Amino acid sequence: MSIDQEKEIKRIWRTTTTALRVKAVKQLHSVLLTKCDISIDAFPKTSKYLAICIDLCWKMGVQERPMHVDADVETGDNSEKILDLNKFRPYTKSGKIVDFVVWPALFMHEGGPMHARGIAQGCNETD
Repeated sequence: MSIDQEKEIKRIWRTTTTALRVKAVKQLHSVLLTKCDISIDAFPKTSKYLAICIDLCWKMGVQERPMHVDADVETGDNSEKILDLNKFRPYTKSGKIVDFVVWPALFMHEGGPMHARGIAQGCNETD
């Protein structure tokens, strides 16, 4: 295959996937707004944020090796969720145990290098 043919195939791929992405984002956006009972007129910024999130997730998922979002937390001896500071940074409180995950960790691909640490609320005791 010549370089020109490869370039043409890539151009067609980008055009096709962009058109598909735009259509899919619009449909998902509409469905989520309906299911969550969010009015575009009442919450325009929320609606715009949702559309951006959907678009970003789509782009992360269609990569040659899809990016990996990981909110899993290691479980310790007493079924406690241990706060791994290599994977998460503390939210407003630190501690040895995860109270809740605020934002998941992001990896370049499953099993690959970390792109960004997640954020988790820490605590020292299980409640």
